[in-house]
Amino acid sequence: MRITSLRLHDFRSYRQVLLRPPQGVTVLVGQNGAGKTNLLEAVHLCCLGKSHRTSFDKDMIRTGCETAAVQLSVQRQDGEHQVGVRLYENQRRRKLLYLNGKTASRMGELMGTATCVIFSPEDLTVVRGGPGDRRRFLDMLLCQRQRAYFYALQGYQTALKQRNALLKSGDFRQLPAWDEELSKAAVPVVRLRREIAFHMDKRAREHYAYIGGREEEVFSLCYQGHLQDSQDVAQDMLRGLHAAREEDMRRQTTSFGPHRDELLLTLSGAEMKSFASQGQVRTAALAMKLSAFDLLEESQQEPPLLLLDDVLSELDPERRRRLLSRISHVQTLLTCTDLSDLTGAAPDCVLRVENGQLTEA
Repeated sequence: MRITSLRLHDFRSYRQVLLRPPQGVTVLVGQNGAGKTNLLEAVHLCCLGKSHRTSFDKDMIRTGCETAAVQLSVQRQDGEHQVGVRLYENQRRRKLLYLNGKTASRMGELMGTATCVIFSPEDLTVVRGGPGDRRRFLDMLLCQRQRAYFYALQGYQTALKQRNALLKSGDFRQLPAWDEELSKAAVPVVRLRREIAFHMDKRAREHYAYIGGREEEVFSLCYQGHLQDSQDVAQDMLRGLHAAREEDMRRQTTSFGPHRDELLLTLSGAEMKSFASQGQVRTAALAMKLSAFDLLEESQQEPPLLLLDDVLSELDPERRRRLLSRISHVQTLLTCTDLSDLTGAAPDCVLRVENGQLTEA
């Protein structure tokens, strides 16, 4: 998969811009705040229907404007595909999604059309942050890998919201029915999360060893949750909900289920979030992202898009060289503030970002 064109209109700092990156590595260089990350955000928006930086669509609309539009064209093995997103400042208007010129009625239709893996400074939370950050990491990968997972997760979250609303209302008569509903909805979520974590572990371990360059440091990740070893997820989920019911009624929230899942990250057997250095955390986060890339490439039989936001400046020269060698065959958009960060690299295109414009550097 490769980007043939990216068009922005009144998106963030851009009034209007067109990017046609070549196959290979395109470097976007510019000062902090110049708008480099905005281009990566626009690609992410077209792949997943949302930003990786904000939960509010209006934040992506250029100041003083009422609407913004992004259009991404990608070439895949089966031909060219176009994804478009229109955002509105008025929050009462829902964003519009377009696939190959036709309006998409549901967000799930977007999943898998154009796929990407992004690494940004905020992604260190996948190691340092809470369980929710790691669940989101798994969910974003699975939604792009299998559109059915997006709908399965949506179904689980809807049932969970309904059960929690009952617990808050104090009317518990319908709890048995929603316990059944939630237990059924948990099955594909647990099964696919367990499966993807298992396949990711080996790949992430290999990427960490290569980028880190230290054989004595063994990175591992492991799925953890109430149902991690369950042979009958629906029945075990139902039993767990029954056992926790009194506590749930007291606390007015559901305490048992995959919405409490965790991804345990260890380095040589010790939990990373407790002791790992900044360099180890960054290497682990990169290893996880590259393993996600591998799994998307494997399922689609073609590589996704790779977006690297200000990654090189935080790596020592050897780690930088090792990372660049791993991505040389992939279309990559890479941002940096200084061309010296590219020492040892041979990008296919270098563009300077300044005042909402792109020029050859």
